[in-house]
Amino acid sequence: MTQPNPKSTVTLEIDALSYGPYGIGRVEGKAVMIPHTAPGDKIEARIVESKDRYAIGEVLSIIDRSPLRQTPPCPYAGTCGGCSWQHLRYDAQLEAKQKSVDDALRRIGKLDGFDLRPIIPSADELHYRRRIRLQVGADNRLGFYGASSHHLVEIDACLIADERLSAVIEALRRWARGMNTTIDHVEIVTGDQPGQLVAVAEATGNFVPRDHVICADLIGMNGGIQGFIVSGPDWRKVWGEPRITVELRGDLSLSLDADTFTQVNPKGNRRILDEILTVGNFQERDRVLELYSGAGNFTLPMARQSNEVVAVEGYRPAIVSGKLNAQRNGIANIRWISAPVPRGLSELRRRREKFTKIVLDPPRTGAQGIEADLAALGADRIYYVSCNPATLARDLAALVKHGYKLQRVQPIDLFPQTFHVETLAVLER
Repeated sequence: MTQPNPKSTVTLEIDALSYGPYGIGRVEGKAVMIPHTAPGDKIEARIVESKDRYAIGEVLSIIDRSPLRQTPPCPYAGTCGGCSWQHLRYDAQLEAKQKSVDDALRRIGKLDGFDLRPIIPSADELHYRRRIRLQVGADNRLGFYGASSHHLVEIDACLIADERLSAVIEALRRWARGMNTTIDHVEIVTGDQPGQLVAVAEATGNFVPRDHVICADLIGMNGGIQGFIVSGPDWRKVWGEPRITVELRGDLSLSLDADTFTQVNPKGNRRILDEILTVGNFQERDRVLELYSGAGNFTLPMARQSNEVVAVEGYRPAIVSGKLNAQRNGIANIRWISAPVPRGLSELRRRREKFTKIVLDPPRTGAQGIEADLAALGADRIYYVSCNPATLARDLAALVKHGYKLQRVQPIDLFPQTFHVETLAVLER
């Protein structure tokens, strides 16, 4: 059987999308992964890398265009590494994300018998991000890295970012060029109240004192940036107002420093919260455990409906922010535990504490290794929020072995133009 070799040229049809930036076709039975392609494309491609089970290629020409294609609205599409699915119609993106969740649960988790709900679309296909991270390259240039590289693509605007973010990129570019302190990257963050725009820069070494003036001058420039945070390995400096508001539901909101983690899609975040509160149906009898609680994004709304919430978070500044926001909102039934989740969970088990429901929203790497401690806490239901179908499937399979059954899976799109997808999984026993 002829196999595709590096540098060889092949003609193939794309029949699926991977969970990633690639379309997938086959040559002599071997999967070939090609970025910037769509199911239904017939292409000529060059093989750039060949593994035992698959090969990776690049498009030389599109012979027949898929009807799922669209013209990318962004001028940086194909060079910037940020939006690998801009060439796909949004309905095709949603279908592929739904399939990626289903495939991961069945193939990786070996799970079945669950109710996979139709994916919830994002309210906005563009301009949905409340925060973007710009890399600082050679000669203090500002932009995004290209796909799978450290090649910097300078940008003037980002089409998936809130338009207020793009409006201050040029001011930040001038600031970066004038800095003596070595800056690795800078984030721009908006809040949900008017005028809330904060820049957050990360330095790789010490702060150079003469940079104080250029940082202070950035505040209020053209009515844009209202706060500025610059941090290094063991220092943090603030100019202006560093806090933003994150609206949750009704009169409930968070006030927190812009360098504290927040979901990038504000409307999507509120939709996830609504889904958790609906399926969770928290009651006054419930004692809820929340893992990876952050600054209280889910914690505070759940506490309003429950008897008590115990919130575990390893990042101490987020716990401090959570406590302050609970006080500000008059919520007193939250017990905050500042500890890495595995350690905090192990201690709760050692003390034989029991909960009726558990909510967890781990990072992309998932929550591997805590399933035995989770199962020992007595909860009838677990609500798992994930941004990675593969680690979600792995962790759900482990929980099933400890007596839980996967009942319901709800994909939610927080990241249009990319392959990423959020998922809420409900387990019962």
